[in-house]
Amino acid sequence: MRSLKRKQLHKLPETVIANISAVPQWFKFVVDYTDIQVAATTKTITLCTLPIKSWIHAVAWKTTVSFSQNGDWNPSTDGTINLLASLGDEDVTAKWLNAKAVLAVAEGGGETPIDIEDAIGLTPYEPDFDNTHDLEAYFSMLGAEFGDNLDDLDAGEMTYWFLLSSMNEGSAG
Repeated sequence: MRSLKRKQLHKLPETVIANISAVPQWFKFVVDYTDIQVAATTKTITLCTLPIKSWIHAVAWKTTVSFSQNGDWNPSTDGTINLLASLGDEDVTAKWLNAKAVLAVAEGGGETPIDIEDAIGLTPYEPDFDNTHDLEAYFSMLGAEFGDNLDDLDAGEMTYWFLLSSMNEGSAG
């Protein structure tokens, strides 16, 4: 029997989905505010495309840098603004994270960053033997009365971790 070296037990999360294997391992994906800046109120980011026969064993997420909006927001006229984040796939937009506020700006007050604490979704995601699946992060700016868009963000970062394995070890078929 082969023994594990100590450094293998403390391996950093993978960031390239092509490195997926049959043994579950953590993958890390980071979405920076510059990734979602767009002159619109919604943006979808594809974190990766899972190969056929892949399993999602667990999911964790956290706001690693608080989101904030630039100074053109006026609390006396613009009302309440919320930046919401959800996490899912191309079929179910809120499969693991259901539209949590990561920035709230309320009338009469300043920006109030809201951190999402680490959370693990332990519902296994069964492999699809016929199709690949996109893991997607969704962002939306809600409540903006005067045209505030995602391009008004000036800071913020979400980090997502997935415990993944694949019967194909990275192969697409």
